[in-house]
Amino acid sequence: MLVRSRDREDRVLVHRVGGVAPAVVLEGAVPASFAQPLPGGRVLLVAARGEPGTDNAQVWDSAGQLVASAFVGDAIAQVLATPAGSIWIGYFDEARDEIGMRQLVRFDGTLRPEWWYPFPSERADLPNVFDVMALNVHEETALCYAYKGFHLVRVQSDSVTDLGPTGVRGASAVVVDGARGAFVGGWGVEYDLVTPFALRPGGGVDVGAPVGRLVLPDGRDCARLRLTSRGAEMAAVDGGGNRYRVSLDELLDGPRF
Repeated sequence: MLVRSRDREDRVLVHRVGGVAPAVVLEGAVPASFAQPLPGGRVLLVAARGEPGTDNAQVWDSAGQLVASAFVGDAIAQVLATPAGSIWIGYFDEARDEIGMRQLVRFDGTLRPEWWYPFPSERADLPNVFDVMALNVHEETALCYAYKGFHLVRVQSDSVTDLGPTGVRGASAVVVDGARGAFVGGWGVEYDLVTPFALRPGGGVDVGAPVGRLVLPDGRDCARLRLTSRGAEMAAVDGGGNRYRVSLDELLDGPRF
């Protein structure tokens, strides 16, 4: 995990092995908004904001050595790494640089772009993406839910498929297990709503009626949680740094962390 010391701005990477937690100071680490594990004990740090010419992403090894550093676009909303070491980044609508304006980009472990979402002039059959509101990565497949059409888009290898409009507006997370899944959140008073869906075998998505509202274990509401989903699991962090986890089965059975 990443820890900030009280008396300095260095980030600290802590490895827990056999109950021992040695600390490695990462000298010169970016002010990370996102952290992801990479194969071989490496860790990815990404700052949400950045400018061309100034690196806002870094890869560090377990000894605290900088392995790679690059500018990966401004206005970053989502970052998820895969088991093979690919890095998926989704952007919100303030992106104005060449990378971020693609809205959804896959990088390799050296932070070089290896795939990006096509512009409308390149693929007229795909929806325009202006703001990646939710991203799910399971193994090497990414599922993207984005403003303004709120379609689900699936990317497998370099093949991208529009699964169609969802009718769900403003969700903060999408959780999926095979052909079934759930949206979490929405605009306004629907910020904690859980809405199930099913993916059709031939493409397309069928969205059901909401099954309830997500609440914390003590019954408090889930306002202002930061949500991250990977496959059939969703994690959340509140403003106090408390961490929660919930599975798709639990979401559909009774929406509670």
